[in-house]
Amino acid sequence: MPKKATKADYIKLQGGKPEVRQDKESGLWHIKHEYREGEPEVVTHISPKERGTVILNGIEYETSCVWKFEGEPCEIESRKVGGESYERKA
Repeated sequence: MPKKATKADYIKLQGGKPEVRQDKESGLWHIKHEYREGEPEVVTHISPKERGTVILNGIEYETSCVWKFEGEPCEIESRKVGGESYERKA
């Protein structure tokens, strides 16, 4: 069975682990990759725990915390349906 990713594993994989919080009023989940300046905050109605995990190099990561599997695909889909890329800070 693969080991669960630690903060150090996320740092090695992508530079850090995002901050995940839920807005109590709306119920929306906010995933902010604060370790990468200018990255947008991903907002979703699906709990990060419901998004499952992915195994990379024998280590189990939370899918919602890996930009490659959550943020980037979400941004691509937004553009496909006529949306714009996420706004990034200058």
